[in-house]
Amino acid sequence: MLATCSNKSQPVAMKVIHKAENRQSIAKEVRILKMASGCPFLCHAHAAFQTKLAACIVMEYASGNSLEKFIKRTGKLKMDAITFYTAEIICGLQFLHANGIVHRDIKLDNILLTGEGHIKIADFGVAVEGVFGQKKVGGKAGTVQYMAPEVLQRRGYDAGADWWSLGIVICKMATGMTPFTSSVIHDEPLFPKCLGAEIKDLLHKLLEKDPEKRLGFIGNIRAHPVFNSINWEQLERQEVPPPLYPAELTLDKKYFKQPRMLMEEAGSDSSNEKSMELSYLNDSWKS
Repeated sequence: MLATCSNKSQPVAMKVIHKAENRQSIAKEVRILKMASGCPFLCHAHAAFQTKLAACIVMEYASGNSLEKFIKRTGKLKMDAITFYTAEIICGLQFLHANGIVHRDIKLDNILLTGEGHIKIADFGVAVEGVFGQKKVGGKAGTVQYMAPEVLQRRGYDAGADWWSLGIVICKMATGMTPFTSSVIHDEPLFPKCLGAEIKDLLHKLLEKDPEKRLGFIGNIRAHPVFNSINWEQLERQEVPPPLYPAELTLDKKYFKQPRMLMEEAGSDSSNEKSMELSYLNDSWKS
């Protein structure tokens, strides 16, 4: 939901979660959002607090909407935009994976656009922590059409699952559809003839069914010919001009409503030590 803070000029996004649902999952998401502040391509948290019933996470608002909605409005993207957005997603994923985080739900809906045209990877609700070395995680999580074969088969998996999902994201940016018409597990991906050889090669390497051979998990994805035009150091500093500037949403304050859960109770809950794991204030919000 959208919200405003009385002493801040910009709107924010606020996630309100009933604490009875899963306190551990909420605390995990707060921890990941704290860590995400070190990367410009991940959604950042301004603050987290709780009431007796709810946990509230206040996050930056991406005024350009999601890539999913952007593509529905504009149609499939040109190669320069695909390359740019993919490169920024790669930076975000590599930061997460270096910190032991597997996102598990990379999809166009979770790739947000800022008003300046940069991407933000969002929604760490099903992400897992502590995935280093040979460690695998289990359980089916994410969105089916973006899931890697090993996730669908409920085999142990790791960061390689995110790279498969990126392959689906790229294909949808380029063609408007997924490359599989039926079984992801048994069928090979199909691409339109109009796609260039280099992007097809990248997609084949990301949509490798063997996760141990999948680009991103192995090899240097930044060195792929698709990214020959990218200056990675400048990109990481957000010094590369975005190819597209999404129209910012016009916000009418009459649509900013307080959630019923918060209206039905008053005051914060800081009654025990566990409440501290759901509390956070970004340095930029302390003034």
